[in-house]
Amino acid sequence: MKLKDYQDYQEKNIKASKSQLKEYIQIYADMAKKLKNEDAVELDAVKKNIRDTYPDEIYFTLTDEKGDFVKLTITESSKEYIIPIFTDMREYALGSAKISKLFLDKLDLEMITPDDISQLAENDEYFQGFVINPHSQNFNMDRNGEF
Repeated sequence: MKLKDYQDYQEKNIKASKSQLKEYIQIYADMAKKLKNEDAVELDAVKKNIRDTYPDEIYFTLTDEKGDFVKLTITESSKEYIIPIFTDMREYALGSAKISKLFLDKLDLEMITPDDISQLAENDEYFQGFVINPHSQNFNMDRNGEF
């Protein structure tokens, strides 16, 4: 979602839930399903749109009572993890409710930017990436914003 949409949501409680990235991910998923091959050349333009759009939007994630990001570990024995991020308030509401059931802590909304994610990647060797809209689109990107 664009920062301006989020500010309007905060100030005027306008239900802002537009995310170009979310739309591109949906196009990607629909095309990949029809093509039955995620490496198909037809997907290159959509992949480019996803890469180009990702840095221009803000996202939402969950933090625990200590203010730490909710971490979804890759394996039970590994310290490597990903974080869930949401493209808009609607996705956040749906996904956070489901994730909250998995944790005993009180979870809070945190706005996160691609720059914040880059900084996390620089500062934490265990951070492997993020999952976008984990309970609807479930789209993974690595620590550098690539997929």
